[in-house]
Amino acid sequence: MSLMNFQEMFDNAYEEIFNKVLVGKSIANLRFEKKLKYGESVERFAYDISGVKVRSTVRGNASTIDSISDTSELLTINLEKEAVFHISDGEVTQAGPLNPGEVIGGQIAIKVATDLDARILGEVVNAAYTFDTGDLTTGASTGVPFTLDSTNVPKAVVRMPAKLRSKNQTLTNLCWVIDSYGASDIEQYLMGKSIDLAGYVFKNGYAGTVRNADLIVSENLTGEAVLTLGEDVTANDTVTINGVKFTFVAALSSNPAVAGQIVAGANAAATRVNLAAALNAPGTTSATYTAVSAADLATLEDLKITATDDTTAKTVTVRAVGSGRLTVAEGLTHASNVWTYNFIHSYFGKKGAIDVVVQDMKKVDMRPTADKRGTNVFTSYLAGIKTFADGKKKFLDVLINA
Repeated sequence: MSLMNFQEMFDNAYEEIFNKVLVGKSIANLRFEKKLKYGESVERFAYDISGVKVRSTVRGNASTIDSISDTSELLTINLEKEAVFHISDGEVTQAGPLNPGEVIGGQIAIKVATDLDARILGEVVNAAYTFDTGDLTTGASTGVPFTLDSTNVPKAVVRMPAKLRSKNQTLTNLCWVIDSYGASDIEQYLMGKSIDLAGYVFKNGYAGTVRNADLIVSENLTGEAVLTLGEDVTANDTVTINGVKFTFVAALSSNPAVAGQIVAGANAAATRVNLAAALNAPGTTSATYTAVSAADLATLEDLKITATDDTTAKTVTVRAVGSGRLTVAEGLTHASNVWTYNFIHSYFGKKGAIDVVVQDMKKVDMRPTADKRGTNVFTSYLAGIKTFADGKKKFLDVLINA
């Protein structure tokens, strides 16, 4: 097999599978792509008419003149991502009829589509409104996620569009983006709904219709877990996220260092600071924590974690873009130091509320290596994602227990 054949098969497989599995394509607005063939940003103006009032008039009196204001927002092309691997000349020669370009192209397409999807779907946290336990009964959000069960599924299905309608949004072109577990719960509790959990993967996530909304399935939703840590920890207490364990110690081990150790602070507040710092830079060793192993670092990097210490609530919030449902555990001595919430951010609302520009998408760029026989294969994208102020009002951030 020649490299030219490898490249052709890679390109064909990549494009076909990428376009089929990219869920974000189904819900995003691509209106600015033609305008941003080059350049770094696009500026969009929006009018604010909230100050304009409908008033009674008095004949002969001067009218009250209200003001209209305008604001501008930027969509910036700031996501430059790549996937790179090496293939040796021998591998190409020995592959024969196995079509490694087709196989590898498909697998890389899924990785790149997953990364872009995660970032698009992660915009749900910028919604102007959430939908949670409070909305199931009162219409007032409480910040507490709910469980998809026989009681809550029917309520959510009718009350999510009701909340959007109450915010002056038309109930057209709607979608609900949920993961496979959530879709199975919906199918189970809404009898008679035809939801295709087997075939959604290669249909941009489309799995059927629930009321007047397209049900779109993605495993790339943003996951979030909240650890309440208001009391001092004890030496050898642990916190685990997706199998990566962190251990609190009085002092970091040396000669040898032990991966994943975190110094227990002088008080709970100091410990939270150390934990958040370790989660935000897990590959770096500092005075208060030791870097995790290479394998654990790969896991955490895939999760795209951001950890935030809340000094008022005495919590550490872990948000992971594209992780789906997080798996968390703790071995903390004090009974009140626990994971309080673990949930996913699901999108319900109008399609096209999130603006996406993919300015450049390189399916494959093959470059011979200088120091060894073979070729480095580059796949990349250059993109920008923005939820403008008016777009934020068109969808709900639905908080669902993991």
